[in-house]
Amino acid sequence: MELSNKAAYLQGLVDGLGVDESTKEGKIIKAMSALLAEMAEALEGVDEDLSRAYDQINDLSDELEDLEADLYEDEDDDEEDEDDEDEDDEDEDDEDEDDEDEDDEEDADDANDDDIASEPFYEVACPNCGETVYVSEDDLDAGEANCAHCGVTFEVALEGDEEEPDEDAPVQYEVTCPDCGTTAVFEEEELLEGEPKCPNCGKPLDFEVTEE
Repeated sequence: MELSNKAAYLQGLVDGLGVDESTKEGKIIKAMSALLAEMAEALEGVDEDLSRAYDQINDLSDELEDLEADLYEDEDDDEEDEDDEDEDDEDEDDEDEDDEDEDDEEDADDANDDDIASEPFYEVACPNCGETVYVSEDDLDAGEANCAHCGVTFEVALEGDEEEPDEDAPVQYEVTCPDCGTTAVFEEEELLEGEPKCPNCGKPLDFEVTEE
């Protein structure tokens, strides 16, 4: 039973009892009955307002969910478009890099060909098979070359590359110890400064240097 019906039922009981409104008790009972009826009516109005508010909130929530779904769908489409554009850009960049690498390789090959063409070569007969071998400056610096015919590696050097003796190098003498037989090498200054000793047995060596 709703509150308004309960309030109306209570007012009917008060009227049926024949309450005398001229007395203090009768006035209080009548006023309370009227107040309960007004409160019941007001509460019913509040319930109706709340119900309408709940319905509006539910409608707004549904609309918001639809908006979010549309928004996320648009974002997903935009991301897919951006991904496709990025992939296309990456493919173009890769193609450009490949073209640049090919150009660099061609330039490097041309530079190597120019270096090879400008580099001097020397004809040398292979000591193993007698075939002609072309020797480069790098081979001469390394001191060896490889025969392309028989695969033998042999030493190479230009004539006149032998090192000339250093005139400023100190004069050295070999001295054999008469006691232990050890041969030692002494520089001329050491022999002139004093009596040399055998590095093995420590005995003095009889050796004279005549200064010119």
